[in-house]
Amino acid sequence: MREKTRRHQQLEILNCRYKLSSYEKEELKKLDTGYEGELKFDSIIESFISGTNIIHMKDYSFDPGDIDVRLLTRSKDDVAHVQTDNLVIAKDFLYTFEIKNYSFDLNYTDGKWFFENGSEFSDPLIQVVKQRDMLGKLLGSFRRRIKMYNVLVFINENQTIYNLPTSNEIIVRSNLIKKLSKAMVNNHYDHNGLVADLESRRLFDLKYQGDAVVDFHGLEKGVFCAGCGERLARLHRYKFKCNKCKSEFTVLNVLNQLIKELNILNRTWPVTPSFIQQYSDGEISEYCIRSKKKKGLLKY
Repeated sequence: MREKTRRHQQLEILNCRYKLSSYEKEELKKLDTGYEGELKFDSIIESFISGTNIIHMKDYSFDPGDIDVRLLTRSKDDVAHVQTDNLVIAKDFLYTFEIKNYSFDLNYTDGKWFFENGSEFSDPLIQVVKQRDMLGKLLGSFRRRIKMYNVLVFINENQTIYNLPTSNEIIVRSNLIKKLSKAMVNNHYDHNGLVADLESRRLFDLKYQGDAVVDFHGLEKGVFCAGCGERLARLHRYKFKCNKCKSEFTVLNVLNQLIKELNILNRTWPVTPSFIQQYSDGEISEYCIRSKKKKGLLKY
């Protein structure tokens, strides 16, 4: 199961409850697009790995600071965390697939990337090179040897990249299935030890995904649909309804969503029955919250 980053979830919540800046709206749009592209890739690759011993690790992040300092060429403080969209072990090789879901066309000329209007575009391969270098050092710290391929995937089938050179480092949507059919082959050897080593270094709470810098009192209070962000209407005493997507939610569903949102936004906030009641704008009473907590139906 692929999950959205905490920052992505924060912006989704704040988009309903706060006036986002134009920069934050653009950031949310990019995160939505990127996540959509990752899900597209998951759907495609799953058809190749289902029923095999191929290993697929999604959103794998690690801190290079965990690596033996003797293996680094910079100080630990200078090295940020490394994140890969997909880490796959197949055919006894280690693959990383970095997914780009760009909606605009690009032109590749003399080793540089450009928009159609001629403006230079940041080289997306820089991220792939960083992944290759740091993962290589990480594998070295495990004293494990496995051949690695680091790939950039342009997943949007409506995107065109002009003058794209033939390269094993770059795959476009039109030849993705052909490339995967050659690479996604059963492993001959057991890689469980390597997977255990990798999982031991996985980061779940990334440094750049801290608490949202917002004032609780500045948030719009109420209950909103977790699916589409529409404000929920009270159907009757025990249920709410989203008039936009027609979904229905029990009071317990809504309470769990409110608690989840508060923890995503800021873990230092005191999540109490009174605080949750305020956050719901009085839609759910403090008595109801205490009652469900006493029955063991809520955790906060």
